[in-house]
Order: sequence, then structure tokens, then C-alpha cells
Amino acid sequence: MKKHTAKLIVLTLLFMTVGTAAALRAQETPQPRFRVGVYFQGSWLNDDNLTDFFKHSQRNMFGLEGSVHVMYNIDVWASYRRYTDETTTTYHGHLDKFRLNQTSLGVVYRPIVWKVLEPFVGAGLEIYSYSEKIAEEDVDLPDTSGNAVGFHLQGGTYINIYKFKVADFPLQLVGKVFVRQNFVKDTLANALPDGSTELDLGGTEFGAGLGVKF
Repeated sequence: MKKHTAKLIVLTLLFMTVGTAAALRAQETPQPRFRVGVYFQGSWLNDDNLTDFFKHSQRNMFGLEGSVHVMYNIDVWASYRRYTDETTTTYHGHLDKFRLNQTSLGVVYRPIVWKVLEPFVGAGLEIYSYSEKIAEEDVDLPDTSGNAVGFHLQGGTYINIYKFKVADFPLQLVGKVFVRQNFVKDTLANALPDGSTELDLGGTEFGAGLGVKF
């Protein structure tokens, strides 16, 4: 009885090993290596001081992104977008401009690759530079600027739309919908109007894009 049990265990392990190897080989089926594209998104910043002062809790903007397939269904991914806003100061009416350059670096994993849809999840770094300044040259007020690093989590799906060729080079038009949550904070040298010295540049982004893979 023990011999039959041992044989069953060995056969089960062998079956699992063969199955795992077959699954990995299937995942390693040649895939397009690169993806590049543009996207349009809505962005919500967390910081109440910024959103109250500039009278916006949400902004629409374009972004650029690209990724490289590295192994199985894993891609190294990067994107760039710029968040801008402006308002006039309360007492003197000077034009105040805010700019936030947002760069994302991370990894995207596509657990399932279907013919049309490729759902994904991802995580990585957020690298920001920000500045706030009065636009008028004759105003003697110091500019505020800085850098901050945080991280993001994201999910969504790629949508394979149409295959075509350019000079016999195969390409595929792809769509994308996504949601991304950013966690980025910076400590300020001077306190904000509410007494806080922490600037919360994180927030939620939701959008759709169009690109090509090859």
C-alpha cells in the first residue's frame, strides 16, 4: 500500500512538473517586444491646500508611455505627464502658476493574454518635480519648487484592436484603459496656510490610451 502511495505521489509530482513546464513554454510564446503610445486621463490630487487654492480637485491631461517585454508576461514600463494649474492671488490678483512633472517607472504583469484583452496589474516608482511661482516679473516673491519620490499601484487592460504592416514590418494597434493610485509626499521648509509642512502630491489617475506594439 505504501508503494502504491509513493508511486502516486511521484506520478503527481511528475505531472505537475510537466504541466508547469508546458505552461511556462506557452507563456514564452514569442510576443511583441515593445509598446509605445499616448493616453488621456483625469487626475485628482490629494493635497487640500493645492486643490482649495487653485480651485480644482481634478485636471485632464495627456501622457506618453512605453514598455519593454522582458520575460513571460512581464513588462518594464514608463510614462510621463505634466499636471498644470493656475489662479490669481486673493489680495493683489497676481497670476500664480503651479506645475507638476510626473514620471512613472515600474513593472506590469499580464496574468492572462487573450486574443483581444490583456488584463494587467503593476507597481513601481513615482518621480516628481514641482514648482509654484508668480508669473509677473516685477513681483518680489520667492518661487516654491522641489522633488519628491513615491510609489504607485495600477490595474487595467490592454485591448488588441488591429494588425497591420508598414513596409512589411508587422504592427498592432492597441487600446488601453487603466486606473492608477499614486502615493507621493514631500516635506516643506515653510508651513502651508493650515500649518502643515507636508505636501501630498499623490492621487488617483483614470484614463484611456492608444498605441502600437511591435
